[in-house]
Amino acid sequence: MPAPLSGPGIGLNLPQNLYPTELNAAPYDFSTNKIALAPGEQLPVPAGTWYIQLGLYMVLQYLDPVTGIWSTGSSASYGRGMIYVKSDGFNVRIANLTGCPTGGVITNQGGSYVQATTSISVTGGGGSLWTPIVGGGLGFSSVVTANAGAGYGVAPIVFIPAPPPANANANGVGGIQATGFCGIASGTVSGFTFTNPGAGYPTAPTPVVLPNPTDPNINVGITAATLSFSIVTGGLLTGVLCTNNGAPLSNPNNFTLTVSGAGTNGTIQGIAMQTVTTASVSTGAAAGYGTVSALVTTVGGVPPQGSITNNPDYLRLAWLPRPAQIGLTVTGAGSLAPQLGSIYDGGLFNTNLAPGAVILLNNTLAGTGSVNTAAIALTMGSTTDICTMQPAP
Repeated sequence: MPAPLSGPGIGLNLPQNLYPTELNAAPYDFSTNKIALAPGEQLPVPAGTWYIQLGLYMVLQYLDPVTGIWSTGSSASYGRGMIYVKSDGFNVRIANLTGCPTGGVITNQGGSYVQATTSISVTGGGGSLWTPIVGGGLGFSSVVTANAGAGYGVAPIVFIPAPPPANANANGVGGIQATGFCGIASGTVSGFTFTNPGAGYPTAPTPVVLPNPTDPNINVGITAATLSFSIVTGGLLTGVLCTNNGAPLSNPNNFTLTVSGAGTNGTIQGIAMQTVTTASVSTGAAAGYGTVSALVTTVGGVPPQGSITNNPDYLRLAWLPRPAQIGLTVTGAGSLAPQLGSIYDGGLFNTNLAPGAVILLNNTLAGTGSVNTAAIALTMGSTTDICTMQPAP
């Protein structure tokens, strides 16, 4: 197939302006391949093909046509390599969301809610905007007993259609696509497990069950199974959409979401993307720490489970936090004095709570000793970041 000409001695294009500024609603002009984004800023990727190198804290997002919100990949905080992107100029963006609200976990689905009268109000949310989804979550009814399939060597793959988007959905707000997987026994489908029960389905969809391409029996003969779903969440909160991330929060602990409407008892825990901006040791310790630096890392900083057990955030399928790496200086005769740590990587966390600090010592060069980790204070917040956008052939 045709491809751009390239070869030894042919370099990449220089940064260039791609659109005249006088065109209405055109993507931004660029004449540099180094771009800094402050916390809360987003940048549409101009039309064309690009090599993109994100900074430590930026994420690459696409505009999800089902939910109507910007979607972040679960491995976004680990994608430090060069990314090849083909953009139409409007549906892909780079975002620095550190310090900003990013989502909400339903901690109580409540009951008797009606989509038309249900709303979410926010306190301390940086101007963020939210839309609830009522009902339309799926439950597993059964494997249709007349056809549980036969001949499977490995479990088949289940494709579940997405709910209609807002402009075609009776609820007016769209929905969240459900996902899940099958189990097999003696070559037949024995059950199904949701990894996301979805939200906003007006009727239960018919899933497509296809043999796994790696199934050793695929050329021998497999009889496809049939699954049946049902709507099991009428009147319950099933989804929370952050339609605008707003500005960085001055205090994530004061960030709250409140559900209003005809129903009762629904509660949501708001979550924000955060990074460690400072790490201070208030009380040092004298021990055999040798002469090498100590490392502070972190545990925790993940969203709560919520009342929907198969919550992608809780299952680490929608967001994987990255622990921080912070250096501490060992002074004198192997002692740790009160100090500010050197932040090599502040990490990325999707929660309104700070992670816990853990001190690691180089056991080959240091003796025994302990430091009260409660004496290490982590300040959570936001940071500026720099990315590289190089026009690609």
